[in-house]
Order: sequence, then C-alpha cells, then structure tokens
Amino acid sequence: MPGSSPMHPGALVRAPWGRETVRRLGVLLLTLLGLATAVAAPAAADEPVLAAKPPMGISWSRGWNQCPRIDDAKVRAAVDMLVSTGLRDAGYTYVNIAGCWAQPTRAADGSLRPDTAKYPDLPGLIAYVHANGLKFGLYSGTGAQTCGGAMPGSRDHEQQDAQTFAAWGVDYLAYDTCGGENGVAAAAKKMSDALKASGRPILLAMIDTMSNNYHQWEWAPGAGAHTWQLASDLAEPLASVMQAVDRQPSLAGLTGPGGWSDPGYLNFSYLDPAPRRTQFSLWALMNAPLIPNESFPLDTIANRDVIAVDQDWSGTPGYKVRDLSDAEVWAKPMSDGSVAVLLLNRGSYAQTIPFDLAEAGIAAAPAYRVRDLWAGTELTSTGTLRASVPALSSVFYRAWPGQPSTADPLVTLGVQLPEGFLAGQQVDGTVTLTNDGDTPITDARYTITVPAGWQLDGSAQVDVPRVSPGSTVTREITLRPTAAPAAKLLVGASGGYTNALGTRTAAGSAEAPLVTAPPAGTTTYLSTRPWLYSENGSGPVERGSVANGRAMSIGGVGYQPNSGVGVHAPSVIRLYLGGACKSFSVQYGVDDVSSPQATVAFRVLGDGRELFATGIVRPGVKPQRLTLPVTGVQQLAIAVDDGGDGSAGEYADWIAPNVTC
Repeated sequence: MPGSSPMHPGALVRAPWGRETVRRLGVLLLTLLGLATAVAAPAAADEPVLAAKPPMGISWSRGWNQCPRIDDAKVRAAVDMLVSTGLRDAGYTYVNIAGCWAQPTRAADGSLRPDTAKYPDLPGLIAYVHANGLKFGLYSGTGAQTCGGAMPGSRDHEQQDAQTFAAWGVDYLAYDTCGGENGVAAAAKKMSDALKASGRPILLAMIDTMSNNYHQWEWAPGAGAHTWQLASDLAEPLASVMQAVDRQPSLAGLTGPGGWSDPGYLNFSYLDPAPRRTQFSLWALMNAPLIPNESFPLDTIANRDVIAVDQDWSGTPGYKVRDLSDAEVWAKPMSDGSVAVLLLNRGSYAQTIPFDLAEAGIAAAPAYRVRDLWAGTELTSTGTLRASVPALSSVFYRAWPGQPSTADPLVTLGVQLPEGFLAGQQVDGTVTLTNDGDTPITDARYTITVPAGWQLDGSAQVDVPRVSPGSTVTREITLRPTAAPAAKLLVGASGGYTNALGTRTAAGSAEAPLVTAPPAGTTTYLSTRPWLYSENGSGPVERGSVANGRAMSIGGVGYQPNSGVGVHAPSVIRLYLGGACKSFSVQYGVDDVSSPQATVAFRVLGDGRELFATGIVRPGVKPQRLTLPVTGVQQLAIAVDDGGDGSAGEYADWIAPNVTC
C-alpha cells in the first residue's frame, strides 16, 4: 500500500483502509447457507403446526433456584396481570412455572404429585389459566431428579408423566438436561414421543441451565423439540448477553415454524431500559421465543412493533450484516418486503452508526418509510439509516419501500472524534447534521458541549439555515486542553430544526479514550493493550482464545490461554505505538478449528504502509515466526484477509504478538 503522510500527534486519524473496505460477505453467506438448511419439526397434513410461531409467555426461573418464591397465588396474580395489561392480547399466552411444583417423591403408583403447600389445587389453577385465554407450562427434566434435586425428573417415567400432564391440561413442558446429563438426546426423543401419544398438543422446550456443552441445536430438532436453548443462564449485563450471542454457532439457526432456536433467558431484573431493549430487539431479530424470566417490564416486553418482528417468519431469522469494532448492524427480512435493522453499539463510547439499506436486500425505491420501533416515530429516508447511538445501546428501525403519506425526514446530529487522543494535544473532530430524508429541514440551531478541562475553538452555537434532502452540513471542531485530561473525552451536540411537519429536536455525542504509547524499555504484548480499532469476520476479536473461547492451536501446536489474539477473517486490529517502539514480533498461522478449505493471508501495516504480507496460508501449516522493525510507527495494524474466496470457517491466530520499545 502507498505510504501515508505523518500523522498529526493530536489527530489519530483512521487509516484509509479501515471500516468501509473490510466486508463481511463470507460470514453473511455462511449464515444464510446455514439458515437455508433449517429443518422445522414436521406435522401431519391434517393437524396444525405446534409452535408455528416463536412461543411467547412468562416464566419464573426455567430452572430450580427460585422455587420458594412461586405459588398458586402468584401465578393467579400473574394471569390477571397478563390480561389487564394487554400482554395476553399482544401474544404472551404461556404461563410457565419452574421446578419445585411437585413433591420430592412420587406416589406409590409412580405418578408425580403436586406440592399441595404451594399448589393446593394444581388442576384448578390450570383451569383458571385456561379460562383467561392463556396456556399453562410445567417443568421437568431428563434425569431421575431435576436440577438441584428439588423434585423427581421424568427419566423412565416419560409415558406416565406425559399422560399426567395431558390429563391436567398442560400446554408446555420445559424439559431440563440438568440432572440428566447422560443420553439427553434419547431422553428428549422419548419424552417427545410420549407427549405426542398423550393426545394433547404439548410444546416441548428443551432447556439447559448448567452447561454449554450439550449442543442442543445438533440433536433437539431431530428429537422432536419445539424450542431448544443454545446457551446456559445469561448474566444480566449487555456485555454478557452479547458474549452469549457471539458464541452461537454459525449453523445454530435451524429454526422455523415448528422448531425455534432459543438463545437463552430474557433476564430483565436489573437491566436498565437501553440494554434490556437491545436484548429484546436481538431476540426478536432472531425469531427467538419471547419468554421473560422473573421480571416483566412493560416498557420493554409490551412493544408490539418489536413483537411483530419476532412473530414474522419470512424464511430466515435476522443476521449480522456488519461487525465494525464495537458497532454492529443486524438485519432481518420481513414477509411484507420490509426489513428490520438494528444499529447496535456494544462499546463503552457513544458513536454514530450509518447503514445503507441496499445491503439488507430491500427492494430499491426513491424513498423509504422508516419506523423507529422504540420511539414509535414515523420517518422517511432515501436509502440510509443512521443514528447517534449511546454506549451499550441500540436503535431499532423497520423500513418499507415507498413514500409514507406524512412523516418526518430521518435527521441525525452526529459527533465524530478520533479513535483516541494524547495528553496535552489538541483534538480535532466534526459535528454533522445529516438529512437522510426526502424533504428539506430549515432553521437548525444546535449547541456543542465539551467537558471541563477543554476549550472549544470558536462559538459553541451553530446555525444551519437549510439542509437539503440527502445532504450533510459539517462543522469542523478543535478542542484544546486546559487541564490534565480525564480517561475519556465526551463531546455532545443538541438542538432543534424545522421540517414540513413542525419543530423537532436532535442530539448526538461521541467519546474518545486517552491513549498512551507502550512504556520505553519494555516488551509489551498486544493482547494486553487497548486497541484503537478492531474488526472481525465473525464475533469480536478474542484475547487469549479463538472461535468463541477455544484454546488456540496451529498445525497441531497448542497454546495456553492468554497467549495471543484469535480472529476470524477478514479482520483488522489497530494499535497506538506513538513512535516509541523498535520491533514487532509474533507467531502466526491458521487455527486448527478452521474449515479444511480455509485460505487466509496475513498482513502487518505501519501508518497505513504495508510492512509485511504473506501469500495464501492454509490449515495444518506449522506456526511461522516474524520480527519486523517498527521504529517511528505511530499506528500498527495487523490484518487477516480471507484469501478472496469467502471467509466461512477461517480462523487465524496471532500468537504472543509483542512490541519491544
């Protein structure tokens, strides 16, 4: 690549080969190919498909640990809540209780007996559920005891239990592999057959509260399950939720009418509105069961626009279109020709995320109707979706080809800052007012805010008389430090404008971290350094592992955790050296978990100039060693290309990458 001009020390500009040139076509093709093989649970021609849509309902810990908190009175109160709040009419039809509903031992004839202290009349409770237009779910497991030993499981009692459930009027069975870890596939098939023979349609939901190792997506559809859990219990924070989403295998989307993949619990007890709405949006995009657990926040689960995305089956669930460092774009084609698009910021800093609707496969049109599914606003766009997205948050749109009768143009006030800044140096950035709609906006005025310790050159107030359709008006900004900087710099902009429908407001912000060069006289491993930018073909770049947590191995040579960086082609990682280092050393190669057909190429770049490049590297080749001079390099980048033939299953490792400074 051609050399680049010296970098202004306060600018830290992005390299020209950054975000927009590294694409995800291989990953997208893999995802779509996997989804195209979806196999739904079969049904006879004369009977309706059970779980024709992803099931919806509420539950109390689809396991054992909240048993003492649930009883007949709480279930009846929940039924009343579903009816009075409109959740029943929105689709939440299943009311599922967890373990501990049965006595610790079976009756003399081997049948399960309700715990009468909690459920004095379980058939009567089920009748109350049904009388309110809802369905009832119980819990059991594949072992002789359920998870935690709280009650008997159904092993060797499948037919008897299925007949009992049918006689009581049960509609849903959460069937846990915890407590019966041996032979879970055969045990699930045995229960599925017993439920079918019971004469009552009972949905079989395979769950797994303890392990990620049972790979339910590989056997549950064939065992007759209607849903299957892909991960164990999810922690509350969005970062943990996204780790679970990243771990889903590329072909885990064997999903469709009659059989649905379940990414994991919808735990909303402690989440703030923004991350819980993001999780709910992701589940809707993936056509996942919507069964919130323990907590039922109406500001999230009652959103019918998002529910409609989940309940719509167009032949494929949503998929990740773009993976750009901490920004991701997810899209789902809808059966009416529209597309649902999630602009997701999983990082710690606010940023503006744009997306070209054409990449989602929507029909070409001069204008698009756009609905913000959480704000409930109607907008227009000429083909670009864009939003200023706070940290750990998202914006969820649905777009249709064609011009709505009356709607606001999609307008974004965005702030762009460098990927990092240096102590004592000025910071340059931009504030943009973009009109992606098809009608003009006028009389815009916004104010730029900077934190204490910084001074903005020029006026903080900006007036923009007019922004034409499809246009952007940019204000260049320069910030100068007046005190020792904090660990990050937050710049905001907010104001208002006028369109044909009236006066509107807009706001945006961006953040940049303080960066430092590696210490002089040291050898620093890049897996321990903060990165200016990272981009990866599937999931995030992994520190110390590869392919969703696996130990790295190249050509049969294994490596201990935390010894390197694992990626999926195409990938790029960019780091700040600040001209302080002398050499870069690493071992590299194709990880053994890769597809046998994998072809990748490794590159190392300094300030945008290629310092090293390989030809095609294939699996099975022993790791190669490399040492390069990097004297004077401000930004170092290590990249893995996909060899030009797609990137399905192409994992690569940078073993012990380090710089000597």
